[in-house]
Amino acid sequence: MKSKNNENPVRTTTLEVVSRAKDVVINKEKIKEVAETWIKEGVSSPCWLYDMHYVSKDEETMLTYYILLDSLNFCFWPSSHKKKKWYIVHERKQYNGYFGLSLTLRKFFETQKEKANFEYLKSISYKEFVSLLGGKGDLQLTRERSAIVRGVSEVICKKYKGSAIRFVESSNRKLSVLIPKIAQELPSFNDVAYAGSKKIYLWKRAQILGLDIYGAFEGKGKGYFEDPEYATAFPDYKLPQILRFWGIFEYSKSLAKRVDEEKLIKPGSREEIGIRSATVWAVEYLCDELKKYGRNFHAYEVDWILWNKSQEIKLDKPYHHTKTVFY
Repeated sequence: MKSKNNENPVRTTTLEVVSRAKDVVINKEKIKEVAETWIKEGVSSPCWLYDMHYVSKDEETMLTYYILLDSLNFCFWPSSHKKKKWYIVHERKQYNGYFGLSLTLRKFFETQKEKANFEYLKSISYKEFVSLLGGKGDLQLTRERSAIVRGVSEVICKKYKGSAIRFVESSNRKLSVLIPKIAQELPSFNDVAYAGSKKIYLWKRAQILGLDIYGAFEGKGKGYFEDPEYATAFPDYKLPQILRFWGIFEYSKSLAKRVDEEKLIKPGSREEIGIRSATVWAVEYLCDELKKYGRNFHAYEVDWILWNKSQEIKLDKPYHHTKTVFY
């Protein structure tokens, strides 16, 4: 068990939500079934997809790329059924969502190296930003994304002399330092909500940035952190969708109706906090179940497995729709 001083507040505060939840119930029998299936299938932690990301021997540029990527890693669904999802074309194939973003930024870092730094990005105009992203279709919150890039770049320039390495190294190789630092210092990463007077930490993008750095560097060099167990799952909209598909999530009738009809669920609402908190703990429980079979997965590894499976499987019900910069 981790010491209280090193405990992730995402883990502790979301547990309080889950213990009182009415809209989302976690079916632990279904978790056991999924764990058994994974053991039979020999499921393992997925390899890092280098072909979908920017790769360089220049550690400064690599870290800059990942900070930029996760500053923009949210809300990829279109604003209406009449509009097409934002997508890019890479090597004659269409990519949308996260991979569309990772690849369009990879192109920027490969073809405009003189601009791929925080000094340039802190003053990027909206027009330049839209040109940088490229692509076609409907990408929500584009102006907010542009402002986030400028804001994050401004902080790195002012506090860390424009160096992503300085920023990451200030964590002393601890995710328990880096993740709160990302949340507290970089604009738009402080993903928290309130249940009554209690603050609920969710930190989706702050955590995923730390673990993307870990994954991209294979846990070595600038990507070495001594406490990977600190991170929880990254509560977004894709994981709840597959957890519900497998029967791990059971929604109340009213919430199921709202999700199925693709009605907007307000950020910070009881329903939204409930879905995201349950996501964190469904992954924790799945980790615990897998340990019974001698398979010690970290939460972020189970998250990666679930997210990859959500891309591979045709899911019969939609994900919940919340318009937010946090995921």
